[in-house]
Amino acid sequence: MTELKIRVLGDRVSRRTAWRIAREHNWPTIRDAEYLAIAKLQADVLIATDPELAAKASGLVPLARVSELYT
Repeated sequence: MTELKIRVLGDRVSRRTAWRIAREHNWPTIRDAEYLAIAKLQADVLIATDPELAAKASGLVPLARVSELYT
């Protein structure tokens, strides 16, 4: 497990990135920004079933649909 290069919510780098994203967009909390930070740091896509989170992610990180997990 220690060999895996994976970010998790709340680690120092992801938290700092989340704060930066939230400040840039004038969001009152970093709740949504934390998910975007993880996707951004992992250079991955975000699968968001919450329409508000998907709207916030648009233009910041690539989005994918749940159905794309199975293809």
